[in-house]
Amino acid sequence: MEASSQQGCNEKAGAKSGLSILARPESTALVGTVVVFSFFAFFTGHAGFLTLPMTRNYLEVGAEIGIIAAPVTLLLVAGEFDLSVGANVALSQSILGYLMVYGGWPVADAFLAAILIASVVGAVNGILVVKTKLPSFIITLAMLFILRGIAQGGLRMLVGTTTIDGVRDHASEDRLSFLFASSIGPFSVSLVWWLVVTMLGAWVLEKTAFGNWIFATGGDRRAALQLGVPVQVVKVTLYIAVAVSTVFVAALDIFAINQSDANAATGREFEVVTAAVIGGALLTGGYGSPIGSFLGALLFGMVEQGFFFTPLPDVWFMTFLGVVLLLAVLVNNYTRLKALKPRRSGDIGRTLP
Repeated sequence: MEASSQQGCNEKAGAKSGLSILARPESTALVGTVVVFSFFAFFTGHAGFLTLPMTRNYLEVGAEIGIIAAPVTLLLVAGEFDLSVGANVALSQSILGYLMVYGGWPVADAFLAAILIASVVGAVNGILVVKTKLPSFIITLAMLFILRGIAQGGLRMLVGTTTIDGVRDHASEDRLSFLFASSIGPFSVSLVWWLVVTMLGAWVLEKTAFGNWIFATGGDRRAALQLGVPVQVVKVTLYIAVAVSTVFVAALDIFAINQSDANAATGREFEVVTAAVIGGALLTGGYGSPIGSFLGALLFGMVEQGFFFTPLPDVWFMTFLGVVLLLAVLVNNYTRLKALKPRRSGDIGRTLP
């Protein structure tokens, strides 16, 4: 097996064997989340950061990012990424809103239709990536523009506007609306979906043969093929999973604000990648964890909400977020290499090339 494949396998083995807690992808994200929470609690707690409404706000922000970030993390581990997720959320919102309000469809039928269309989009993304061998950046960037245009142009042709109001009102009598419109105590049901998707992603990656295929695909494609791993199937499947996750976020959004919007989720693709990278995933593939992306999304939510309690002007938010991302990447890379560094000359199995 080639060096890069050995690196991916060694990193996974090191993380699983418990040689060092620092070898876990999510370790840095956990420390970062604690540090960020402590920072805002200390400096802005008196201004409202520690209140229940603020906690609810940053958890809901984290949920909308984290539901997509979990499958995106699996895709990153496989060595690819998807820039079309924000546009896919907007398209799914448009489909759900139109079918429920103008078509009179029940929630289940509209949701399944949106899932089917998203699955086709994900399959097209994956097939184009594996067949053309073009960078996924180019393929999914093109898909971002295509989907955004379809969402905006399609709704404008059908209803004369890019928004549809009253979505929740039309579905209020539907017995399945509670899946996206209910609350668990003071918190949105989106938190439940976030936890479910995260745990499912972690289970797939760490406990199944498909998870081993994901690591092998991102570690070294050539070696994975030699070992019989269906690399193309793995990538297409993950692109479909990412696309499907956007439908859940779209449904939660339109029930939360009672409106679908073809301009929704602009920039969401960067938010989910940020959460995944803060959570320990490498853009080069072979390393990452949905638990890490959960923490990364939580950290993102706390930063987004907590920043506005600081005395800094709002225009500095992106700079602050960029610094947090850069620090997370640098610290994660340092701790990962440090943890996997051989303890003695004979530890060849844990040596990074």
